[in-house]
Amino acid sequence: MPGLRATFEQAVSKHLSAAARLSASRTAAESLGEPAPEPAVVNAESALAARLTTAAAELADTPGWVRIGEGRLHSGGFPMYVPFLGAAHLRLSTAATDPRVAGLIRSIVLQALATHAAGQARILAVDTESVGATFAPLRPLVDGGIMNSPATDTAGFTAVLDQAEKHVKAGLRGEAGGVLILAVASVPPLSETVAARLAALARSGIQAGLYLVAAGVDELPDAVNITVDDHMRVGNPPRTPFGTRDGLAVPVAFDPLPGNDYLVAESHRLADRARAAAELAFTDLIPADLWTDDPASGLATMAGRDANGPVVLRFDDGTPHWLIGGRTGGGKTVFLLDVLYGLAARYSPQDLSLFLLDFKEGVSFTEFTPQQSDPSYIPHARVVGVESDREYGAAILRELDAEMTRRSVVMKRHGVARYAELRAHQRVPRIVCFIDEFQVLFAGNDRLAQEAAALLENLARKGRSYGVHLVLASQTTSGIEALYAKRDSIFGQFGLRVALPGATSVLDPQNTAAQGLRLGEAVINTDGGAVGGDRKIRFPNAQADPTTLHRLRVDMWQRRGEMAPPTVFYGYKPVHIDDNMDYAALVATDQPEVMLGRRVDAALNTARVRLDGAPGRHISIVGGDDAGAQMLEAATASLARQRPSARYLVAGLAEPAVARRTAALLGESATLLSDPAAVAQAISELAETVGPTYLIGFGLDVLNLDMMGKKAFSTVLRQGPATGVHVLGWWRSLRRFTDDVGGSQGKEDVCYSVVLNVPGAELLGHFGMAATSWQPRPGRALLIDRHANTQDLIVPFTDRDRYDDQLMLG
Repeated sequence: MPGLRATFEQAVSKHLSAAARLSASRTAAESLGEPAPEPAVVNAESALAARLTTAAAELADTPGWVRIGEGRLHSGGFPMYVPFLGAAHLRLSTAATDPRVAGLIRSIVLQALATHAAGQARILAVDTESVGATFAPLRPLVDGGIMNSPATDTAGFTAVLDQAEKHVKAGLRGEAGGVLILAVASVPPLSETVAARLAALARSGIQAGLYLVAAGVDELPDAVNITVDDHMRVGNPPRTPFGTRDGLAVPVAFDPLPGNDYLVAESHRLADRARAAAELAFTDLIPADLWTDDPASGLATMAGRDANGPVVLRFDDGTPHWLIGGRTGGGKTVFLLDVLYGLAARYSPQDLSLFLLDFKEGVSFTEFTPQQSDPSYIPHARVVGVESDREYGAAILRELDAEMTRRSVVMKRHGVARYAELRAHQRVPRIVCFIDEFQVLFAGNDRLAQEAAALLENLARKGRSYGVHLVLASQTTSGIEALYAKRDSIFGQFGLRVALPGATSVLDPQNTAAQGLRLGEAVINTDGGAVGGDRKIRFPNAQADPTTLHRLRVDMWQRRGEMAPPTVFYGYKPVHIDDNMDYAALVATDQPEVMLGRRVDAALNTARVRLDGAPGRHISIVGGDDAGAQMLEAATASLARQRPSARYLVAGLAEPAVARRTAALLGESATLLSDPAAVAQAISELAETVGPTYLIGFGLDVLNLDMMGKKAFSTVLRQGPATGVHVLGWWRSLRRFTDDVGGSQGKEDVCYSVVLNVPGAELLGHFGMAATSWQPRPGRALLIDRHANTQDLIVPFTDRDRYDDQLMLG
């Protein structure tokens, strides 16, 4: 654009010299009575006209420039273009009651629409002196929703000004979308107040996407002034004058008026084009045949359309990872679904694996998973996390990092260095990991956040070579403390940026292309967010066509072959032991593994601990949450399947209903004790017991053992495992637990501890510094293995009724 403008301005500047000589020649000729100009002047004008015509041809399809007529010279002329959208307003001195002016306004409106992206420009029309006749041939634009029905009286004009002011205010807030053209063919005499409103719109409009072409108004700030007489005299554009004079040095003739048939036909064409852009359907993104694309050189999917047609986004060496930004309700869910289904439809599950994670208030990927009411799923999905924990997100990043290591070994074995080369030897899928609200991973800048940042950096730097790609989505990428030192090294790898309405920090701070985006629009930038690399697209709403979505999902599911369902982690759901496949597979053994819940790891393995004869093989559950009783019941159920002939002592000192249910589950091999004294007596006897015996203690903090009782309990803890005696106990108080096991001297006597709602800071004395990072929250527990020196987040087994109660509470 600057080059074209420079060519135009240089050509006009050179004309000034010729015009000066022409003026001198005319003066001399008139004194001699000789009207003809000098041949040198005519030749100079002809050369000038040729250069200007060439420049104008390049401007003809340039958005923002409009043709207003023909600049006249002694011999011939040149097309006259002036800057409009993006640069200036246009003011004509005469109203459209002059047919030439009416024709020019119609031409400017049609040119502006034709050179702008379909559906991205709208017209507000005003014609009070001709009752809307100026715009009558453009009626199809009204039917197509591009132009209003022209305002024809003072009230209508005032209403149009209200709409224009709303657009400007929204644009200045970064909320308006597209361009609004206020086309004023004629107006009634303006009051001082109305004139001031129009001037204010002109002053603020350009930066907010509002442009005026106004006929018959006295003054208009930031406008190219066009004085109408027999010809037009064109003033200098704001801030970019044609030369040293007040305007163009030659008169400009009006173009011949086109016939109404042409105006109506062109209006229909533009209206149809806008409808086509607005009616982009989800089916337009899906190929006719499923799973036919080859991922060797990269992945690609159509995301939407812009003025130039379909826009295809890629995962390749140039744009290996994507960064997506947008406010809540800005269309992020819809955009991600469009992309995911587009990819899944193009590539087979053997060529594409999807890892899908959302965190709090993120996109829900549940429709990619089998449900009770619908067994179908997207066979490409290998991992789906819904309302995931930070720990689960970090576990998935570890798994992807490990996958890169595995692939590097295979690539070395084949003597290749890139994924595309590996495909010639082994069919491994490309992996795309979508993480919505990814900033949750780095909340707090703690050990987990730092580990996640290091993993993310490694994946971002090396992933492209191994066919591993990342899509990070968030409302903002700023303010993430754990990424301060790694921001450039991580986000510098994310060449493709997608800015949705309300996006911040996704594009370069100097890039304002996303301002004013409307719902269903996005800015695509393949240059890391830099200014100038933007394409503004519209994308369809996949959720608006649930029938097509379901049919596509079922079609892919039916073709899945041996592809297993994805591993699904529902962060909000408790887990029940009856639903656990490992529990169903338990058989009798003399070295039982007690099941406590589900680990929050990539495979969502069952959390289990072995109760064999090694020292410390006991289990403590610590915390006042009643989930402790339900967890102990589930643990006992898993133990009973493996040790059906063992002896069980059930101490029902708290949550007596759960204790009774547990004793009933164990049947004749169980003795239920509800009195603390009876439990203390049983502990004394256990110190002398040999054989498979288990103390299942609900509320052992109630005991308050005396010195002899504590000594007996200490003996059970230290010597019991070797003789087949084990304790599975729930203490509602950490202090009572530490006292009962003998304080610091008894730390190693209980190998396994499950911590519920006990703050991490309180764990330091008994469990050490590493446990202090524990952050208690509902539905989670910390499993500590003192002997293995591990600490793992788990979802404890609880009652099904507990989940129902949570649903009822909302």
